[in-house]
Amino acid sequence: MLIRDMMTRDVPLLQPKDSLGQGVALLRWTKLDALPVVDLEGLLIGIFTKANVLDAFLAGAELSDTILRHFTSQVVTVADNTPFREIELRAKQSSVGTGVVVNKEGKVLGIFTKVDMIMALFQEAEHLAIELNTVYEAMPNGLIFVDQNNCIQQMNPSSERILGLKQEALKGCLYDSVFPGLDLAVVLNQSQHLVGIKTQMNKVTVLCNISPVGEAAGAVIVFQAFTDLDRVALELDATKRLYETLLTVTNIAYEAIFVVDIQGKITLVNEAACRFFGKKEKELLQRPVDQVIENTRILRTLKTGMAETNEIQVINGRAYIVSRLPIVRQGKIIGAVGKIVFQKLEEAKEVAERLAQMDSELKFYKEKAGAARLAVTFDQIVTVSQTMRRLKQEAEMSAQGNSTIMLTGESGTGKELFAEAIHQASPRRKSHYVRVNCAAVPENLLESEFFGYVSGAFTGAQRGGKAGKFAIADGGTLFLDEIGDMSSKLQSKLLRVLEDKTFEPLGSNELVKVDVRIIAATNKDLIQKVECGDFRSDLYYRLNVIHFHIIPMWERVEDIIPLVHVFLERLNRDFGKRITGVSPAVSEILLSHRWPGNVRELKNVIERAVNFASGNVLEQDDLPFYLREQKLEFSVPSMKRWNLENAHEHLDRDTLQKALLKMKGNKSEVAKLLGISRSWLYEKMRRYDINL
Repeated sequence: MLIRDMMTRDVPLLQPKDSLGQGVALLRWTKLDALPVVDLEGLLIGIFTKANVLDAFLAGAELSDTILRHFTSQVVTVADNTPFREIELRAKQSSVGTGVVVNKEGKVLGIFTKVDMIMALFQEAEHLAIELNTVYEAMPNGLIFVDQNNCIQQMNPSSERILGLKQEALKGCLYDSVFPGLDLAVVLNQSQHLVGIKTQMNKVTVLCNISPVGEAAGAVIVFQAFTDLDRVALELDATKRLYETLLTVTNIAYEAIFVVDIQGKITLVNEAACRFFGKKEKELLQRPVDQVIENTRILRTLKTGMAETNEIQVINGRAYIVSRLPIVRQGKIIGAVGKIVFQKLEEAKEVAERLAQMDSELKFYKEKAGAARLAVTFDQIVTVSQTMRRLKQEAEMSAQGNSTIMLTGESGTGKELFAEAIHQASPRRKSHYVRVNCAAVPENLLESEFFGYVSGAFTGAQRGGKAGKFAIADGGTLFLDEIGDMSSKLQSKLLRVLEDKTFEPLGSNELVKVDVRIIAATNKDLIQKVECGDFRSDLYYRLNVIHFHIIPMWERVEDIIPLVHVFLERLNRDFGKRITGVSPAVSEILLSHRWPGNVRELKNVIERAVNFASGNVLEQDDLPFYLREQKLEFSVPSMKRWNLENAHEHLDRDTLQKALLKMKGNKSEVAKLLGISRSWLYEKMRRYDINL
C-alpha cells in the first residue's frame, strides 16, 4: 500500500497573495489542520496551519491581510509512491501532524494527516485479519487455541478432520479433560516453546509444536497426524526411487539429454550430454541453456508449449538431430526436455536427409495448398530501432481496443505483420483474422467478396450462397490491405458497415449485424487522394482513428544487420546451410543501400545470397549485381550510409528546390525521389522557407 492510496485528495491550495480570511474559511470548510501553499507555477513553498492563524491574530493581523508572512515555509513532504510502512516509521519519530504529498515534479497531490494514518492502520489490520483467517481455514495442519485457563477456544477445520471432533462440542472445555497426557503448564506458566512432541489426541497419534501466545494469554497447538506424515514420507521415497531410475535410464541412452526449468536454467544432464558439451555436470547445472547451446530453440518450447521433434540444428558448426519437449504439470509448463543425437552419425545422417526431404516436400505442399501459417506476434517483429520499438509498444496497447487502425508505409515495410500481430495480441485472437487485398480483387467481384451473396443472387451464383469476408471475420479482425485502391462505390458501403455495424449480402434485403474490427493499410498518400476526390474524406477519418506509420528500411538502418541474422537462421534451416554471418564488405553494402523494397527486398537479397554462398560467411560476390555496382541515381552528395542523420545533413536547399521543380511540386513524388518521408519533406521546406 502506497501513500497515494491513503492520502486526502482534492485539497484546496493557497497562494501567498490570498488573504487570512480566505485561509481561515478554507480551513473551516475542509475541517483540516493545515493547507498547502504554492507559488504561481503550482510548486509547493509552504503550509498554512491553524497555529499560523492564531499567531497572525496575536500579532495584530487583519482578515484582509495576505498570508505572505503568516505561513510556515518548512514543510514535511512525502513522495506519492512512498510505501505505507516507511510513512508509519517516520510518523512514530515525528511530532508533525500533517505532511504534503507531492509528485516527482514537486506539485501537490494531497495531504497526509494523523487521521489518514489511523484509517490506514485500521485498513491494514483488517486486511491482515482476513489473510490470517484464510491461512487458518486453509492450512492442512491442525491448530487449536487454548486460553490462559486451559480452556479450548478455537479449532480450525483441519483439526476437526484429523481428530474427528467438532469445535462446537469442545469450545470452553478444559483441555486436560479432552486431551489428557499433554501438559501445557510449562507453556502457559513459563512461556516456553515445545517442539516435536509426540502424543495422543482422541486416539490419533500426532506430532505437535506448542507455542505461547503473548504473555500468559494462552497457547497455540499446531499438529499433524502420523498417518499424513507417513504418506508424505512414502511419496518422497517413491519420488527418490523414480528420480534414480530416470537418471539410470538417461545415462544408458547415447543421446545427449538435458532438462531446463521454466527460467531456462539446466536442472539435469545425463553423462552423454556432459561428453557432448565437454563439461562436468556441476559446470552445466543451473546455467542458462542459451549460454551452453548456440541458437537454442528450447526457450521457444518453454514459451509456446509446442513440441519439436527430430529437427536439424547447427551446433558449433555441425548439424545434429534435436528434439524439444515441454514438461507440463496441471496444465502449466514447468520446464522442457532437450535431446541431441550425436552418436551413430551414419544413421543420424540418413535420418537427417530423410527429414530434410520431408521438410522440403511439406513446405512445398503447404505453399501449394495455401496452408495456414503460424500466427504472427509482436515478438516476431525484429527491431532495435527506438522508433520501431515505440511503434510496437503503441500497436500492442491499441490491440486491446476496438477502434479502427490505419497502417501506412512504403511497400515491404511490414504492414501486414503489424496487422496480424495486433489481432493476435487482441481479445479477438480466438476468432478469425481475414485479409483482403483490395487491389487484387476484380472490380465486379468486390461486393460479393466483402458482403457475400444469397442463393440465386446472380447468374452463376453457387447454391446456398456464399459468406463474405465480413461474415467470416465476425467477432474477429478484417485487414483491408491496399485500401487506397478501393472503388468509390465500395467505399460508401464500407462506411455504412463501420457506422451501423450492419450489411446486406448481394441478393438479400435483410440486414446482417456484424462485429468486426477493421485494420486498413496502404502505401498510397490517402490525404492527396482525398484532396483529388478519389477517396472519401468521411471514410478516411473513420478509418484513421488510430494511425501508425511504419518507417522505411533506410530510416531504421540499425535494424539491417539484426534482420540479416534472423533471415540467415531461417534460411539455414530451409536450405540445410551453416552460414554464420556476412563479411565486412557485404555489411558496408547492405548499410549503404537505400532499400526501396524495404524489408521484403532485404529478405530476397539474403535468400539469393544464401543460394550462391560457398562458405560460412556471405561474401560480396554472393550479392545481386545491382548491389555490387550500386550508384546513387539522384545528385545527392555521396554518403557511406543512408540514415536519418546523413539525410538531414546533406539535403540542402538547392537539392530540395531542384527536386520540387522536377516533380512539378508533387510532394509525394519529391519525398520518394529524395528517399525521405513527407513529414521530413515538410520540415525541410519550413526550415528553408520554401513555399509552393
